This record gives sequence, C-alpha cells and structure tokens, in this order.
Amino acid sequence: MNEDLLAAEAGALNEFFALQRDPVFRGSGVPRGDGRLVVVIPGLFGSDFYLGPMHSWLRRIGYRSVRSTMAVNAGCPERLRNQVEAALQRAVGRHPGPVAIIGHSRGGMLGWAIASRLQEQASHLALLGSPAPAVVAMMRASPNPPSTLAVGPSPVVQAGQRALRLLDPDCTVPACGCPYTVDLRTRLSRTTRVLSVRSRDDKVVPPRASEVNGGDNVVVSGTHSGLVYNRAVYPVLGDFLATG
Repeated sequence: MNEDLLAAEAGALNEFFALQRDPVFRGSGVPRGDGRLVVVIPGLFGSDFYLGPMHSWLRRIGYRSVRSTMAVNAGCPERLRNQVEAALQRAVGRHPGPVAIIGHSRGGMLGWAIASRLQEQASHLALLGSPAPAVVAMMRASPNPPSTLAVGPSPVVQAGQRALRLLDPDCTVPACGCPYTVDLRTRLSRTTRVLSVRSRDDKVVPPRASEVNGGDNVVVSGTHSGLVYNRAVYPVLGDFLATG
C-alpha cells in the first residue's frame, strides 16, 4: 500500500489513546441505550478485534453489541454478508426486536445490504467513513451492473481485488447479480434511520462518496481508520442510536 497513505493513517493510534482519556468513552453525557442489538461490521481487511473499544462502549451505555464473526473482511461480499447476518440472527433469536447496524468503511456496504434485507427490523444504520452511498448510487444509476464497486485510491482498490481473486476466485461481483447486489439496489425501509459520519481528512474513501441522501451527515476531522476511535464520533453515535 502507498507509504504516504500508511503514514497518514498512523494517526489512528493517537485517536485511540485520546478516546481512552475522554469521559464520553465511559458513557458520560451519552443517552442510555434501550438494550437493543447493535451489530458492528469491520472495514476492508479488518476483523472484530480492532472494534473491541466500540463494542465495550456500546455495552457500557446500554446496548447488546454483536460481533460480525469475520476473521477478515475481504473477498466475496455475498459470502461475508451471509456470515454477518447469520451471527445477527442468532443474537435476534435470543433477544428479539429491532436491531441497529454500524459499518466501518467496507463494512458499511455489508451493513447497507443487511439493512435492506431486514427492512423495518433495521431501526438504525450508521456508516463510518463508508463508500456505501456512492456504491448504492452507482448500482441504481443503470440497469446494468457497473464494472466495479470500488471507491477510493487505487492501492486500496487493487489490494481488495487481489484478495477477492485469492479468497473467492469464482466471485464476479458486481457482474454476478447475486442477492448482495440486488439488496444494494433495494430501497431501505422508510423507518430505518441512516447516519453517515465522514472525515474531511480521509485519504482512503473520498469524503463525498460517504454523503448519504435522506439521512444525517456529520463531518469530523481525523483518519479513516481512526473513525472507530474518534472521540468526536462517539457522542454522535450515542445520540443517533437513542433517537427514533
């Protein structure tokens, strides 16, 4: 991956430490949750491990967080979406009711497809630095699938495509027309509240690609990777999940 890009993203570590010291991480000033399930989906090449602080924060403020169970978010999005949805449905079996979805970067695309399938059961969809709005717009702009679902700098796109060929050589998304691509085209339920948080400093996903129509858009400063640790993001998420 491009060295300048890696250097820019190194600032995520500072955001992590700053979050640990912020009262918001202890739940101060954040509305209390109602116990609903919140599934958190990692970004490209990520796993549940780096989302540990967000999971602990969600539990601390009164939600039941659900892990994606993905070892790595890479490869066929239909396979990955099914895996996350299976984990979520197991949790729903224990705790029935509406669910909220938080997706970081590529995880937001999987989250959008899950919310599309769940319809009114998906109460909230929060996108953190995700190109999902731009990808959905591309899918809906033409009856024919686009040549790629990639949005972002070429090193990241190329790495994702190499992983797809390695992990799922038979996957031809988006040309395949699989249920994942159909769900991206399908309108979300009118009752699903949507939030997109993007960083004006993002070097991985163009900030405009994260702008969602018909939802809430919030702009912060910081790295792309660090959006899951950004202390400005947490009160926004807390207020969003507690509304509606």
